[in-house]
Amino acid sequence: MLALIGCWLLCLGMWAQSAGGLSAPNSLDEQLLSEQKHFVECLSCVYSPGWWLSYNDSLYCQPRNEAQVKQLETMTAARSRYLALTNQATRQALAAKVIAESGVSESWQSKLLPPSSATNQNLTPTLNKPIRVIPKYRILRSFSGGDALIQDDASAYFVMDLGRGAGASGTNALLIKEGVKTYSARGKFLTVEAFADVALSQEETAVLNRVAAAFQKEAAALGQELATFKARQEFEECQARASDSSPYLEFLLAKAYLEGKGTEKDERLGLDWMNRAAKAGSGDARSYLEALGRKAH
Repeated sequence: MLALIGCWLLCLGMWAQSAGGLSAPNSLDEQLLSEQKHFVECLSCVYSPGWWLSYNDSLYCQPRNEAQVKQLETMTAARSRYLALTNQATRQALAAKVIAESGVSESWQSKLLPPSSATNQNLTPTLNKPIRVIPKYRILRSFSGGDALIQDDASAYFVMDLGRGAGASGTNALLIKEGVKTYSARGKFLTVEAFADVALSQEETAVLNRVAAAFQKEAAALGQELATFKARQEFEECQARASDSSPYLEFLLAKAYLEGKGTEKDERLGLDWMNRAAKAGSGDARSYLEALGRKAH
């Protein structure tokens, strides 16, 4: 699973149209915008708190259930369609820009996005330790410093720093094994497995939510930029072909001018093209002009 994570974090991304089953982009610029949009959409998912754990004062991205593993597999498979945003340094810079724009401090930024190097090209920090999730437990005994002895249906466990300041809920304990612990109980010494609680604190959760929201905002901005780019392309294609005496293309060009779609809004020019389309036989243009005439009266 960790190999899968490393592979995905190294080559995350694909263009969004392909993911949605839409047609391929018409230009390299459109391809790049599409890939950038999908890249930050993926990061908005990966930087959500449900993908992270906190261990030894550091944060690590690591899936904790089968659904998340399958999401990683899907993203990795999509990588085969990734054509423009292939440079690791470019992807790193884009991620760093968005994280910085989220407003979190530089210390948090360094925790969430380690520097890329020849020996480390993972986008997010990863941890080579297995996680154990205990869905339901009860606290048998509390110790000083937040440590506790807990029990589920199978066994008892010693957990260091249980709750990490957020309070132990009795469900979904997120743990990493650290060894064994011997403690005294009623004059006897008992030995149990010892774990560290790696659940996020309230502050860590808030930071990750803030970063994930920044990636969502960036994805929306790129989506708008992509829509504007496509509209401009469609307008230019329509403008180039409208002189072919196609009533339908003349109607589309008129609509583009009237709505300011892909070009500056120009009602006079739009009406000129609408009349031209109607005279050429466009039923859509005639209907538009008739409706406009009714409004005028």
